[in-house]
Amino acid sequence: MKLFAVALLFLTSVILIVSLFYIITNTRHKERMALMEKNLDPKSYLIDQFIPQTLRAGMLLVGIGLGFLIALLLDEYILTSIDNPSIYAGSVLLFGGLGLLLFYRINNKKHNN
Repeated sequence: MKLFAVALLFLTSVILIVSLFYIITNTRHKERMALMEKNLDPKSYLIDQFIPQTLRAGMLLVGIGLGFLIALLLDEYILTSIDNPSIYAGSVLLFGGLGLLLFYRINNKKHNN
């Protein structure tokens, strides 16, 4: 029974990944075709749209990583007598939010110039 559950989980994961890849590829193709029909350059449009999303995701992930690191350091070295798992949640949310705020400031400066 466990083997069947593992196989079903693996099969479902593969189907999910393949279907998401197909949907993303198909949507991107339709978007490019629509831009070409309007005589617009799809490369410049998609690159301008892609860079802020990547920067935002990267800064969020760096903030989350810093949050985990700070929480680990607090838990191991500073707050050794307190066993409180909310330190991790609080620091991850705090540093993730700071990463997004930093992205907002960088993106605003770029659009103002």
